[in-house]
Amino acid sequence: MKIPEKPQERADFVEDVVGRCLASREERVASYRTLKQYYMYGRETSASMSENSFGTVNKIYSHIEQVVSFLYSQDTTRFSVEIGKSVSEMELLKLPALNEAINDVWHSSNTDIRFGDALTWSLVYSSMFLKPRWHVDRIIPDVVEPHNIGVWREDINGMENQEAIVHCYLIPKSQLEYELKVANFKDWQRVLDEAVEAYESPETSVSQPIDNITTSSAFPQVQGEGNISAGPRMTYTPKYAGPMVKMNELYVYDDQLEDYRVFTIANPFVSIYDRPMDRIFLPNEQPLRQICPYPLHDYFWGISLVERLIPLQAMRNERWDQVQHMMEMQARPSSVVMGETIGAVDEFQDALDSPGGLGQIGQGSKVDKQQVVVPDDLFAEITYLDSQFDEIDGTTPVMSGKGEQGVRSEGHASQLLRAGSSRAKRRALVVEDSLEEVATLYMRILQKYSDAEYRGEPEEPGIPGAIFIPKQFTENFVVKVDAHSNSPLFMQDQTQMIFAMFKAKMIDRDTAIEMLPIPMKDLLRYRLKHRIEPAEAKAASEQRKLELVTGKLSSAKK
Repeated sequence: MKIPEKPQERADFVEDVVGRCLASREERVASYRTLKQYYMYGRETSASMSENSFGTVNKIYSHIEQVVSFLYSQDTTRFSVEIGKSVSEMELLKLPALNEAINDVWHSSNTDIRFGDALTWSLVYSSMFLKPRWHVDRIIPDVVEPHNIGVWREDINGMENQEAIVHCYLIPKSQLEYELKVANFKDWQRVLDEAVEAYESPETSVSQPIDNITTSSAFPQVQGEGNISAGPRMTYTPKYAGPMVKMNELYVYDDQLEDYRVFTIANPFVSIYDRPMDRIFLPNEQPLRQICPYPLHDYFWGISLVERLIPLQAMRNERWDQVQHMMEMQARPSSVVMGETIGAVDEFQDALDSPGGLGQIGQGSKVDKQQVVVPDDLFAEITYLDSQFDEIDGTTPVMSGKGEQGVRSEGHASQLLRAGSSRAKRRALVVEDSLEEVATLYMRILQKYSDAEYRGEPEEPGIPGAIFIPKQFTENFVVKVDAHSNSPLFMQDQTQMIFAMFKAKMIDRDTAIEMLPIPMKDLLRYRLKHRIEPAEAKAASEQRKLELVTGKLSSAKK
């Protein structure tokens, strides 16, 4: 984009771009609120806690947890750095140390947990974002929800294809004042005076104390009851005790600069910073990385898995309420009184429902219990609806560890697992791309900010490897996920491939330990190098000496 130079035109340009990027925000916030409620509670809040509701079995929550377990495993995911074909082979000596470094940073920064959390909510909202930042001597990953992100064109996929991106966030006013003073910002008082305070997140959902009112009569006066949610209820929505300030961080690709330019603005459009990207982050890199397991070619935000599961959950809720109502009617059948009762009708009904209760009726009156007949296949339709949850995203009973009719052996079960997991594997590969983007960004952050020293592999046996820092490594690289290790669906194939390579002598034992998803790798490699291999070498030497002595004795006898 061509950014105007004059201050007023520049300010109007920034305000216009922010408005365009956030054009669909309010609409998406309403949709995200519904999706979150279905994921958390199994139905919308307005109908989930009424007294006449028999409760909800939330199938969506458990199903999303199961899908995430197929797509991402935080304990087995490992990365490796790959360099370009034109890079000197000397850079290969640095790869083992950098491989360990990127894996250590991934786990020590808790990104493995953060990514899993973001992946879970990306199945709810359709997209989530990770925003890593360097703080003192480490990387801190922030999870950003999609209602806090806006893009220039929603009909184009990929963050790298957007000319402008907006990140909205809230910051305590006291923290804003502190950061402005630390940065020696001259007009910090003006910013604080003009910034508008806010107290609630835009995603906040309000739970009403009365869900609905059921009327029993309307003439001569309205009578009925309100279904009040009297019990405690967790809303899982943050509350802010002090004044907050809404902030917008706008990333615009500047044609003149040939890089992103960052505008930091306090609500309502109080300009704070106007900086090129390389002053606060990496050149030609914006910090946000999108996680979108179900991308759509002409819609930036992708498809929400929860949105596709809502019709099934709604049907299940309806059938479940009907089943519970039928069971309640069987346990407490209604009564028909033929004739007159002595006393109030409600007291007579309480007496009939109480063990040993006594109710009086007039002479010639009769009480009949209307017993409900419960069909034998009462839960058949609910079982069918549960199976359709797996059909939507391609998970099969075999993948869930359940038995399958006709399975004759372990090999047969493995074949069914491979054939049945093809759809899930395809989705796992999409998640793998997001993992690689984040890990590659981490490596570039280390190159710019980290001064940690690493030792490369020795060029010749017996000579220690050279010490280097990340800045001395080539910039022509990408970080890849090792052998699809992010998904448990690939683990069996990966393990078989490693042992096949070792049997064919394509790799040694040290490399096999590094590739296998096993614990205590460093200790195992140490013992292999300092105990097992020296012991084997000693035994082989003694065997050769014994064979030499035996050969000499045999020659002397002849």
